[in-house]
Amino acid sequence: MISLGLSNFETNGSSQPPVEVLQALGETAAWFNRDHLRADDLRSPMLDPSSILVVPSLNELGIDAFVKVKRDSYRQASESIRQKRSEILRDATTGPVDPVGAQALGRLLLYEAMETVSDGAAEASSHGFFDTEDAPPWDTWFWHKDGTIFCWVPDSLVSDVQAGIDANPVDCIHWASWSALSKLINW
Repeated sequence: MISLGLSNFETNGSSQPPVEVLQALGETAAWFNRDHLRADDLRSPMLDPSSILVVPSLNELGIDAFVKVKRDSYRQASESIRQKRSEILRDATTGPVDPVGAQALGRLLLYEAMETVSDGAAEASSHGFFDTEDAPPWDTWFWHKDGTIFCWVPDSLVSDVQAGIDANPVDCIHWASWSALSKLINW
């Protein structure tokens, strides 16, 4: 059972993050307690969602269908990552980090996958934390909601991530406050 540690989350009239979100957050932080310290080591082959993210082209589907299929592929990828990570940690008898501890050890990053540009600026500036399409490494993904991927970034990588955000010409990657998590998840 995880300790909810909800004192750091917004509780003034809004609902608290669902237990599943807190579990996923804690497991993501626990995943990084293993050996992940470098930006180029954050795309674990065992969590790789690449095959799920392959979708037909815009020309093949048309804009409305493409957006729907692409958005759904990110939702499925996020679910797959969560499930695989949870199973691997469970098999290794590694429990999740308490959500308050996860907040203290990292920052909340939001990735708007449908708003990206493929210019490589964020990738180069972040030393590979972001990829060419501005996607954070899948090891950091812990939730998906309405096209937004929620990521946990360990404090040791914040400066690289900030450099990528600063170099990005669109607002598809940005920080959010942990206190806003409830509102963002439950909107």
